[in-house]
Amino acid sequence: MIPPLKKHGILLFFMVLSGISLIYVIGLSARQVENQKTILSMQTTVDKLNYQLNVHREAIAKTDFYRFQENIYRLQKPGFAKITNSVFKQSRKHGFDPYLVMAIIFVESSFNRHAVSKAGAYGLMQVNYPVWKSELNIDRKKLTEIDYNIELGLTILKGYLQETKGNMIKALILYNNGYKYTNTHYHEKVIASNFYQYADIG
Repeated sequence: MIPPLKKHGILLFFMVLSGISLIYVIGLSARQVENQKTILSMQTTVDKLNYQLNVHREAIAKTDFYRFQENIYRLQKPGFAKITNSVFKQSRKHGFDPYLVMAIIFVESSFNRHAVSKAGAYGLMQVNYPVWKSELNIDRKKLTEIDYNIELGLTILKGYLQETKGNMIKALILYNNGYKYTNTHYHEKVIASNFYQYADIG
């Protein structure tokens, strides 16, 4: 027969052992929970990275496709490609939407850089040489050059836009007619152009 004192000691020993085991199990469970949280967090991060990687792959594929289209376009229509490059560059420089500028050129000259009107307007944007030669110090020999002509045309348009306090329609009317206003349908043709439909005039 085990003495009561020993019996209590043994019981206490097993209680302590059970307590330690319980603490260990609880600690182990807590670590498992934390590990599961860490794994879930890592999986979420991996999923996000995979998504971003797929997005970047799609963007790269689109970029490659657009670059291919652009190269084919330049090879097929090098003259027109040069015009669009100049339009984009000069539009950004002067604060105009390039689609608007394309619409103006389409109506003014149908993209014929050598176009000359009876009134003495030259080039893509039909810059009127007699009217602007002194004020803009125009070099007549360069009027059919793409960059030079677009630069002059946008300088004139910007002046009219400032004069009309940002009213693009009135600026377009002045650009084509000066102060005579003989062509009442000019701005309507610009607006009706397919290019204008993409313009962000504000």
